[in-house]
Amino acid sequence: MFIEDRLNRIKKIIQENKSVSIETLVSRMGVSKDTIRRDLIRLEQDNVIKRTHGGAVINSRDALIFDYSQRSGTLNPVKEQIAKKAAELIQDNASVIFDASTTVEAVIPKLADKHILAITNSLTNANRLAKNATTDVKILPGKLHKEQLFLFGSETIQKLAEYHVDYVLLGIFAISDKGVFIHTEEEGLVKRQMVMQGTRVIALADNSKINTTGFFKVCDLSLIDCLITDIRPDDSFIQALQESDVELILTAT
Repeated sequence: MFIEDRLNRIKKIIQENKSVSIETLVSRMGVSKDTIRRDLIRLEQDNVIKRTHGGAVINSRDALIFDYSQRSGTLNPVKEQIAKKAAELIQDNASVIFDASTTVEAVIPKLADKHILAITNSLTNANRLAKNATTDVKILPGKLHKEQLFLFGSETIQKLAEYHVDYVLLGIFAISDKGVFIHTEEEGLVKRQMVMQGTRVIALADNSKINTTGFFKVCDLSLIDCLITDIRPDDSFIQALQESDVELILTAT
């Protein structure tokens, strides 16, 4: 395989998964660790990825913008099933924090018949929530991420700390027995504070996010109350959930 072909394949793998380990790339590409390390250095120099300890995460702003638009605008059956389960857990007249994830965005139309007090750092989700006639919406202050339209920073975190809500809906980038992860620190710090402000923290993740990690740790498993996913995870992860007293809800039976 020519080097440019290999670099393009590596770039595609990282774009699709947002983060990847060197071991995974070695297995997928059939080359040595040294070769993968050299390839990652080159991609980092081109500002496509950012190398991490033992792997890499996506770093291209254009790739992130496209990815968010694609995820937000596409009807994903698995995401819709997870969102439906999450909506079923939310009681009428509840207060709810909605993060900026597209999976949480998918929950919003399914709450249209319930009276909800909603708090969010996402302008996209605030706009969706405003279409629900029986939902009152509070938008958190902060610095605006211009591409993905969420607010973050110290002002966001300080305001979050003033609230206590019935539910927190948390879209998950990666989750393992080590905890819950996200690919950017700026979003991760806001999610970390959100977790602290709810009576019941509901994490939403499809099976591709399970037993994976990311650049920034949001919290330990023990700080979430429920995980909704589509396919039963392996026994070791289920044991980790049980040890952390996390309820597992599956959309597929």
